[in-house]
Amino acid sequence: MQTAIYLLPYLVLNAVCHGTQEARHGITEEILSVLDAAASENSGAAVHGISSGQSEVCIQAVFTLLDNLGQWADDVEQEITLSQSFQTSGSRKQASKLKDQGPDPLADPDQLLVQCKYVSELLAAIPKVTLAKASFRCHAYARSLMYFESHVRGKSGSFNPAAERSGIFEDEDVSFLMEIYSCLDEPDGLSGLACLRKSLSLQDQLLINKKAGNWAEVLTSCEQALQMEPTSVQRHSDVLNCLLNMCHLQAMVTHVDGLISRIPQYKKTWCMQGVQAAWRLGRWDLMNEYLNGAVEEGLLCSSSESNASFDMDVAKILQAMMRKDQFSVAEELALSKQALIASLAAAGMDSYIRAYPFVVKLHMLRELEDFHILLVDNSFLEKSFHLGDPGFSKVIENWENRLRFTQPSLWAREPLLAFRRLVFGASGLGSQVGNCWLQYAKLCRLASHYETANRAILEAQASGAPNVHIEKAKLLWSTRRSDGAIAELQQSLLNMPVEVVGSAAISSITSLSLVPLNPPPLLCDTQALNENRDIAKTLLLYSRWIHYTGQKQKEDVISLYSRVRELQPKWEKGFFYMAKYCDEVLADARRRQEESSELSPRIIPSTSAIVASTNLNTEKRWWSSLPDVLLFYAKGLHRGHKILFQALPRLLTLWFDFGSFYQRSGSSSNKELKNVHGKVMSIMRGCLKDLPTYQWLTVLPQLVSRICHQNEEIVRLVKHIITSVLRQYPQQALWIMAAVSKSTVPSRREAAAEIIQAARKGSSQGNGGNNLFVQFASLIDHLIRLCFHTGQPKSRTINISTEFSALKRMMPLGIIMPIQQSLTVCLPTYDMNLTDALTSDIFSATDLPSISGIADEAEILSSLQRPKKTVLMVNQDGIILVIFVTKVKLFFGVFRLFFWVVMASNWPFLCKPKDDLRKDARMMEFTAMINRLLSKYPESRRRKLYIRTFAVIPLTEDCGMVEWVPHTRGLRHILQDIYINCGKFDRQKTNPQIKRIYDHCQGKMPEEEMLKNKILPMFPPVFHKWFLNTFSEPAAWFRARVAYAHTTAVWSMVGHIVGLGDRHGENILFDSTTGDCVHVDFSCLFDKGLQLEKPELVPFRLTQNMIDGLGITGYEGIFLRVCEITLSLLRTHRETLMSVLETFIHDPLVEWTKSHKSSGVEVQNPHAQRAISNIEARLQGVVVGVGAAPSLPLAVEGQARRLIAEAVSHKNLGKMYVWWMPWF
Repeated sequence: MQTAIYLLPYLVLNAVCHGTQEARHGITEEILSVLDAAASENSGAAVHGISSGQSEVCIQAVFTLLDNLGQWADDVEQEITLSQSFQTSGSRKQASKLKDQGPDPLADPDQLLVQCKYVSELLAAIPKVTLAKASFRCHAYARSLMYFESHVRGKSGSFNPAAERSGIFEDEDVSFLMEIYSCLDEPDGLSGLACLRKSLSLQDQLLINKKAGNWAEVLTSCEQALQMEPTSVQRHSDVLNCLLNMCHLQAMVTHVDGLISRIPQYKKTWCMQGVQAAWRLGRWDLMNEYLNGAVEEGLLCSSSESNASFDMDVAKILQAMMRKDQFSVAEELALSKQALIASLAAAGMDSYIRAYPFVVKLHMLRELEDFHILLVDNSFLEKSFHLGDPGFSKVIENWENRLRFTQPSLWAREPLLAFRRLVFGASGLGSQVGNCWLQYAKLCRLASHYETANRAILEAQASGAPNVHIEKAKLLWSTRRSDGAIAELQQSLLNMPVEVVGSAAISSITSLSLVPLNPPPLLCDTQALNENRDIAKTLLLYSRWIHYTGQKQKEDVISLYSRVRELQPKWEKGFFYMAKYCDEVLADARRRQEESSELSPRIIPSTSAIVASTNLNTEKRWWSSLPDVLLFYAKGLHRGHKILFQALPRLLTLWFDFGSFYQRSGSSSNKELKNVHGKVMSIMRGCLKDLPTYQWLTVLPQLVSRICHQNEEIVRLVKHIITSVLRQYPQQALWIMAAVSKSTVPSRREAAAEIIQAARKGSSQGNGGNNLFVQFASLIDHLIRLCFHTGQPKSRTINISTEFSALKRMMPLGIIMPIQQSLTVCLPTYDMNLTDALTSDIFSATDLPSISGIADEAEILSSLQRPKKTVLMVNQDGIILVIFVTKVKLFFGVFRLFFWVVMASNWPFLCKPKDDLRKDARMMEFTAMINRLLSKYPESRRRKLYIRTFAVIPLTEDCGMVEWVPHTRGLRHILQDIYINCGKFDRQKTNPQIKRIYDHCQGKMPEEEMLKNKILPMFPPVFHKWFLNTFSEPAAWFRARVAYAHTTAVWSMVGHIVGLGDRHGENILFDSTTGDCVHVDFSCLFDKGLQLEKPELVPFRLTQNMIDGLGITGYEGIFLRVCEITLSLLRTHRETLMSVLETFIHDPLVEWTKSHKSSGVEVQNPHAQRAISNIEARLQGVVVGVGAAPSLPLAVEGQARRLIAEAVSHKNLGKMYVWWMPWF
């Protein structure tokens, strides 16, 4: 069978290319007969005379055949077009090379064109609608979407406001697309389609509410539909399905019994659905009754069959277990597996995503098998287990581990948890049953299925599960019922033992007293420790929500946080949230006191002003509480590193800010301030002593930016910290220190030299470590020379052996290659019993390849800055690195020539002169922080949002090295090739023609009209073709397009926040293995694009082709929703992000220092301050830095919509610089 499927495309291609017209017609008819049978409404995806599983294999074989034929035709057309393009541009040599590499190098081009025509005619004869419906019936939903989108695009176009015209869709097409999306588990896309309909049908509303988990609304819609069609079997089936998803299992059973008596001809259907509720309820008499009814002859509703057939198999296995029928159990298990295997084989030919539901069902069967083995010869109704039983405990532990490896989605885990509830329930383990209900409730909550989550919580409560109140409160909080959530936790805390919660905490909760009472001593046995942990979790959640909503006085909140710390003194979260709250209180006090001191000399005091002034005078100075804030952050960091990336940058920011304030205040006159300063310095010295060095490594750029702080005591301690990092992690720290050691500001350069000298003296690696420092300094000098080396006039290469012979002689080196994985800190698993956290090794030696050699020749890239591209390669052992500088593509040449050079083990780098790469390095730090936040925020974690990052190593303030991102290609090159294939672009003529149009229309018509009527008609949007050509497998195509939408949306929002400009087609790359959008070249940061001769008016690039790549819904749906999620996250964590960006203020860019010369000590840089204030405004919802007038602060949704409107505006795009190419 496998051999036949493999050979089929070759045989058919041969018959189509070399056979008769009759043979081609016969092949087309045969393919259509298989697809028509699969696409028909009542087929159940079965071809006549063949079983359902085998039928799916047949249909999948047809899909694979069509994929191969389409790929062959595309390859032939592309090679012929590119060959002709090179011939017209005079590159005969390239044309001949391409011809030799074509699908059939011996074939005549004219003959190939004829064969290609035959294949294209066969493919065109198969309607896309038929393919889409056949794919949908066999659950190949990604394939169905690909075909149907192609059909709709050809008929109606796509939604694309940035293009010449935008498509208008028929409602029935949108409805089918919505059905496909609902099966793809992509609710964001579903909401986008809803925007394209003129009006939503009842079925559309059902789909949207089902995906959103609004089952109460689904039930209402089903009831409404039943009023219109009282005898509709499909509608009754929908109601039953809705009750099942709402966990209203008893109501479902009652409904099934009623339907059996009222519509008996469909008894088979009702019984099959009734089985789903009966085995979950443990109603074995009902289950037997429904199983008997399900095997009787009768009419069947096709939609219910696919949903309930597996549950029927599970029920039959459970029935056999109850009867102690060993043979029947084994037989039913075998039959169930057999029924899945054929479908699994067909799905596996397509993609793992399509196969995964069958894998989950096999997982379930395996657990049934495990349970059967445990029972031996007993019925599970007779034999009970207890948690102390070693065999039972081992099986449960195994199940828990297996569950963790499943996809954390509702549909995958619900049957597994239902079965476990049954197992625990049969043994009377109520708390374990309740725990399963709690896990289910959490899954429902995270999927926004709030009604079902509430039902599961009620069941958990009835089963006696511990800590139900926390999940219930989280559900209330998720549904924006904050008062109810807080009340739930408050009631739970008041019901807990007073001696554990603490009298002071109880007083704060009830607000009866603000007098702190001495808490009683804590119990120390294991049960008490667990109880303390649960109470501490509840109290912390309560405190955080009280803090967020502002429902209590400051003293009450501090009292609550303090009790959390007392209950769990080794818990980092208690200290971190206490620090965060006190930090906010401190910031508020500082703002009020500074405003008061500014206003007081100018205002005649009124009575109310005097009262306010008196209150401020009696209030402690803001800086008096700073030592406590720093101490709480420090203690949290000492206990773990889950909050490292939020806490340590903030701790440093507070320290540095206070140091500046202390220096400005004339410290000698204020004894109290001097005392606070002493405490602060003592705390920071304690941090240096107690915190693991790897924690300081994560904030090294922030520390390095402050080595010229005004406060000399701070400078001394900063130097000590950096020195300790250099001694323990010299390989990583030296690369980070490279730029500052070559700074043009003497004080910065001298401070760096002093630190490096101190680190060399005390290096833990002895003479070897000392040698490393010497080698590194020499290597940096050579790399800087290489960056700026111009080579001979008109020469494309540099001879390393002759011109850099000293560099050649240095090899091999013991210096690591500065790739991202070698420079990124991998946090160790934190063990509370760890005696010496300082010894934690966060870099494994085998993961750190080192430089071993360098090739003889380098080629200079053809661009204004003449950068050199070096390719670093690893030897076979994976440890030693060899630097090879190879011949690579030119900036304005054909990109695909690059790929034959680079193999899997290479790490190419770009050595860039005349560019301040500190901006790029800071941008990578900023995006690394955003990635950490994205991985924690539930909405972004569920969608697996991230930004692609890479290593950037500034060598000086105007040159450096950038890690090359593999498998990527620029937008301009991708689109240019597609337009060449379509006959829309000529390498010699098209660009001059566009320039003439721009010049001719200047001053004669508005830019908007010129772009829309003259330029855009020449270039219809085509970027969707890149996804179709690059990702031939439909599931990979869909994944790539979703990844493109996600990464583009995240980058768009992040880029706007930091004022990222110069987003032309060569600075936006796309990964041909994942579809990811990757931005490079951050030289135009902080709104510099608005200062160009032709200002970059759009907030980010969302041209017609960028929208085209998102699918026919355009930016509606996935892109817009991810924009909203990203903006929400950025705005929520603005303080954390600003602590990373503020390094710019203290390590000013070259372009800022030209007009503002720096002295030996830090000064406030106006350019940096302006850039930071713009970022802060955007993080508050103000639209600044785009072509439109600034706005008042907008909500997240309003800000996202407004920015997209500015980005797609023809008015803005028409004013862009011509070679920014707004038509691409």
